[in-house]
Amino acid sequence: MSPQNPFQKDPKEFKRNLDDFNRSLQENETKAKAGSLHLPYIDLKGFPVDLAVLGMLTKEEAEEIGAVPFYKEKRDLRVGVIDPDRPSFKAKLAELSLKDKPSLYLISQRSLNETLRFYSKILRPKSRTDETIRIEQKKDFLADLKNLQNEQEQKKENMSEIFATIFASAMQTRVSDIHLEPEDHFVKLRFRIDGVLQDVLHFTKDLHGRIVNRVKIFSKLLLNVDDRAQDGRLTFYYLGEPIDVRVSILPSAYGEEIVMRLLGTGAVSLDLKKLGFRPEVLKILQEKLGQPNGMIITTGPTGSGKTTSLYSFLSELNKPGVKIITLEDPVEYKLEGIVQTPINHTHDFSFAKALRAVLRQDPDIVMVGEIRDQETAETAMQAALTGHLVLSTLHTNNAAGAIPRLLNMGIKPFIMAPALSAVMAQRLVRKLCPACKTGARLSPVVMEKIVYILKHLPKEYQLENLNNLQFFHSKGCGECNYLGYKGRVGIYELFAVDEEIQKLMAKQDTSILEFNKAAREQGMVTITQDGLLKALDGLTDVEEVFRVAGEG
Repeated sequence: MSPQNPFQKDPKEFKRNLDDFNRSLQENETKAKAGSLHLPYIDLKGFPVDLAVLGMLTKEEAEEIGAVPFYKEKRDLRVGVIDPDRPSFKAKLAELSLKDKPSLYLISQRSLNETLRFYSKILRPKSRTDETIRIEQKKDFLADLKNLQNEQEQKKENMSEIFATIFASAMQTRVSDIHLEPEDHFVKLRFRIDGVLQDVLHFTKDLHGRIVNRVKIFSKLLLNVDDRAQDGRLTFYYLGEPIDVRVSILPSAYGEEIVMRLLGTGAVSLDLKKLGFRPEVLKILQEKLGQPNGMIITTGPTGSGKTTSLYSFLSELNKPGVKIITLEDPVEYKLEGIVQTPINHTHDFSFAKALRAVLRQDPDIVMVGEIRDQETAETAMQAALTGHLVLSTLHTNNAAGAIPRLLNMGIKPFIMAPALSAVMAQRLVRKLCPACKTGARLSPVVMEKIVYILKHLPKEYQLENLNNLQFFHSKGCGECNYLGYKGRVGIYELFAVDEEIQKLMAKQDTSILEFNKAAREQGMVTITQDGLLKALDGLTDVEEVFRVAGEG
């Protein structure tokens, strides 16, 4: 009598035993391989996987690279991988390393498969082709945006179409930032146009989750994280041109708030002669930019156009035979022929450390996005003293305030005096719409204030008849979307560091007022004075100048 076939006795039990045997065999082989690669081994079956990190990859990405993140604490990210030498995994590891410090654990193919199957609903959905917004044709997108005021239209349109309308309308109205702000009963869409936020429309509150999820998918952010800030980038295409967008998501009382900054949209000219410099200021700037060494600092608050000015300087200097390297946080415009280096704070690649590395690359010109600390300032000053032209920015309210700020950082006067060439402060004011611009009658109180300010202009700028000044305003029309303004122009104050200012640096406790007085005696026109002169030229109005620059 032949022995009974084990499958005939209990085929299901036999299959389970065989699966367990094969699984055990595969895990033992993986454990041995981990030892030879000097990597820790882990079996993810039954392991309490951190659900928050699973959303970093799609199922398809995890399968392609043969890896899955399974735990994270602060920047410590632990990743299970079946083959650390797989090229696609190496590429993804480099991407993950930009924000975190990944630790690798060897896992088996079976362990990966079981994890992906068990957590399939947690993993980020696969990207679809319509998740890249492409606006292929010109049309009146503003009319489409107005139609979205209707709640029924909002529900009818899919999210990709809604965002296409938002992005296209933003391009048509020269928007710099798009804000999506959740309130108690609705989500507010606002556009920043020429530096001022404008309410556009309200979305229904039940759309908020879909809006946030779609932005996260566009930006490759974590879908299941809503209790901490996330930063990302996305790109959409407008009439064939790629437009980069910097995305910031922040938790708020009523949900996650989104701000999207459109970068390098072409709304700003990088031609130095078109930024609104008066001839005398432009002459000083071009003279200082033509020197082989020294440091030029641009000051002003956030959003005052400092970065645009620096890019304009670089555009002027970008010639064959000149090596230019920039350090930026982040890179906002891409300039051909210039090495642009992004700062990465998560990997301890600060401005100071990056600048020291850059100086070993033998540049002629270096642009440091911002001076934030003593170390960066000292390194930049030393570079300016050793044959480099250095361009940078600083956060102060006026040009004269830059020197006391640097002294307070700990920069020695004997280093600063020969290194610093010029300091400029700036603001951006909205330009009057030329289509609806008319003469304006100002009150006697305002005119008295204006006369006092303009009376103190340097001699070469003195006006003949201060009692008969003509200013302008715009009431708004279809050309400017009834805002009264269209575009922006810079208002500036600039002084060169001369012998008198160097003497003031050497003194102890020299005040901003003393530096300002020395600069004005040198012939500097203040920001407010420059703004009022532009208002007399009909470029802007007095209200806008006082709003942006104050009345000093």
